[in-house]
Amino acid sequence: MRLLCLSIAISLMFVSVAHAQDDKRPIGHVAFDLRGFYSGLGQDPITATNLDVDAATLPTRALGGIAGIHVYVIRRSSFALGLGAEGVLARGRRQEKDAETGAPVGLPITQRFRSLAPQISLNFGHRQGWSYLSAGMGPLAFSTYLGPNAPGDPPPVKSTINMGAGARWFSTQHVAFAFDLRFYLTRPIEETVLYPGRQRARIMVLSAGIAIK
Repeated sequence: MRLLCLSIAISLMFVSVAHAQDDKRPIGHVAFDLRGFYSGLGQDPITATNLDVDAATLPTRALGGIAGIHVYVIRRSSFALGLGAEGVLARGRRQEKDAETGAPVGLPITQRFRSLAPQISLNFGHRQGWSYLSAGMGPLAFSTYLGPNAPGDPPPVKSTINMGAGARWFSTQHVAFAFDLRFYLTRPIEETVLYPGRQRARIMVLSAGIAIK
């Protein structure tokens, strides 16, 4: 909850920046986002037990990217209601190494995080800069496996809530710096033949990149 309050506070900070822009026209009709992140995934004890490994050997962080599109269906002088969707893809990999030789020991462990979710957003500001609060819900796969290759079958998928805040600040007419702080409230998953189980978790993703309008 403290982190969510932090994201809202940051978003409100960008509101003041957005209102300081010279261009007071309403937010445009559409925006595209491309953002990257390096985020923590946690070390789930249930996942470790099912894989018969120490939880400390699970990858703690993942490199990923986010792509999204947002259409502003209601536009006023300093407010807009947006509908859109965002896709997330991230992967973290770790393999233990011999302390003396540095040679790989055992099998690599990979964690993958994939989501595609519709979103609704409340946007505050003007055409050249605005902040937003948004939330959505859609299918998410958060899987872990041993070895160099993923299992042949797709991982379990759960409908997952996400919520967060961010801002887009346009330094040119069409390209902006984009910032987003988002939380994914993952649900428990039972162990299957190919994939380990997982407990409920809250994954925080702090991403930055560009927005295009």
